[in-house]
Amino acid sequence: MNTWQIGEVTVQRVLEFEDFLIPAAVLLPDSTPEELEEHWSWLVPRYMAPDSGLMHLAFHSYLVRHGDLVIVVDTCGGNDKHRPSKLRYHQNAYPYLARFAACGLGVEAVDFVLCTHLHADHVGWNTRLVDGRWVPTFPNAKYLFSKVEFEYWQAHEN
Repeated sequence: MNTWQIGEVTVQRVLEFEDFLIPAAVLLPDSTPEELEEHWSWLVPRYMAPDSGLMHLAFHSYLVRHGDLVIVVDTCGGNDKHRPSKLRYHQNAYPYLARFAACGLGVEAVDFVLCTHLHADHVGWNTRLVDGRWVPTFPNAKYLFSKVEFEYWQAHEN
């Protein structure tokens, strides 16, 4: 787990999932193999797998604390979601909540969940499946997101 102290603010990374997933050409479309090779000394093996050329991606939230205020920034892909057209986010079973608890807080302690945007890999833990029902993962939190973003998805996704 990564933790940063910035003045009176503590930021912790809560990991959901990480792996080598996407070809470098997708993330860096204007790069050439020769240009990437020039940077292998720091890319490989942490950020790029040498055998496949796949880039390392991490899906995580940030837990931000200042005094008694607790904010979660983005909530990853979530578990148990039915997303057959997005297999990376379909029916997952990640230990995200255990990792969250390892930060020393219960889900009830969160005051705000800030969604930077409403893609599947940023809002998945806004809800969780409990006894066959979808409930807020952070039951005492206010969920914040852009009105423009909400209206876009409302118009495009019903």
